Amino acid sequence: MQNKKSFELLNLLKELVKTSEINVKNYALKTALSERTIRRYLSDIREYFGEDSIMITSRGNYIAVDKDLLSTVLLPSQKERDEFEKLIDLLHIINPGFTKVLPSAYKRIDDKLGKELADAFLIKGSPHEKPINIEILSQLKKAIKFRKYCDIYSEGRWLKEVKALKIIYCKGNWQLAVINPQDPQNNGFSVIRLCFIDKVNIHSHTFNISTYTENFIKNLESFWDGYKCEPYLCEVAVSDEILKFFKVKKLFKTQNIAESLQNGWTKITFEITSDDMILMLARRWFPDFIIISPISARDKFSELAKRYLLNLNVKF
Repeated sequence: MQNKKSFELLNLLKELVKTSEINVKNYALKTALSERTIRRYLSDIREYFGEDSIMITSRGNYIAVDKDLLSTVLLPSQKERDEFEKLIDLLHIINPGFTKVLPSAYKRIDDKLGKELADAFLIKGSPHEKPINIEILSQLKKAIKFRKYCDIYSEGRWLKEVKALKIIYCKGNWQLAVINPQDPQNNGFSVIRLCFIDKVNIHSHTFNISTYTENFIKNLESFWDGYKCEPYLCEVAVSDEILKFFKVKKLFKTQNIAESLQNGWTKITFEITSDDMILMLARRWFPDFIIISPISARDKFSELAKRYLLNLNVKF
C-alpha cells in the first residue's frame, strides 16, 4: 500500500513538472484517483517543498511555481548522480556495511561497492556502535534542508521545538548539532549522538539561521565549544611524556607552547569558550595534564578526581 502511494505521488510530481497546470477533476478521471486523494497528495507535496512551491489559480487549478525544484526529486543531474556515488563510497568507508539496514533491493549495489572499495581500502569502522537508523537520518536531513523545527526523543525525554543545524561525522560517530531554545545551558547549543535519537517529529513551521550560527558550526573545534561566548585564557602544564603530541598537532587553533617550567613540565596556553573544552583534554591526558587556570575549570576537574577516588572505595 505504501509503495502504491509512493508511485502515485511520484506520478503527480511528474505531471506538475511536465504540464502547465493540473485540473484535479481531469486528473482524477485520468488516474482513477479520487479528487480528495489528489488534493491530499498536493498538500503533502506543498508541506515537503514549502507552501509557496505550488500555487492555486483563479480557476482552481494547481501549478508548480518552481519546476526545477520539484524535478530534483525525479530527474537528478549527472553532477548530482556523481556526488551521490561519492557519498555512497564515503558512507561505506566511514560506516562499513551501512546498507545492511536498507531494503534487500539494495543488496546487489552494496556487494558491488563493497568489492570495489576492498581493492583500495582496509576499512576499520566502529563495530560496536549502534547502527544508524536510516529513517531518522532521512527525517533529520529533511528538517535541516528545509529548516523546519522538530521534536527529538532522545535518552528518554522529548526535546521540543528544536532547530536541527547539521549532521556531523566525527571520530567514528554520527552527531547532530542542535539549538534547543528551551535549554539555557550553553545558550541552547548542544550536540547529540545520532544513535541516542529514537524518534523525530517534524513541524511545518520554519526557522532562520544567523550568519554567526553558520560560522560557529563551520568552525567548531570541539562539541563543547561555547555558543555566543567570548573566548578566555586557559593555561595548562604538561609533562614531557605527552609534550611531543602537542608539538606535532595543535589541539585547538589558539594553542601556544609558552615556556618550560621549573619542574621540567611545559606551560601551554589556549583561548577557550567553555571550561568543558579543556576538561575534555584533562580527562584524555590524565595524569600528565594539569589545569593552571581558569580556577573554575581546575576546580571542576578536582571534583572529578575526588569522585574517582571515592569510587575506588566502592565494593563491586
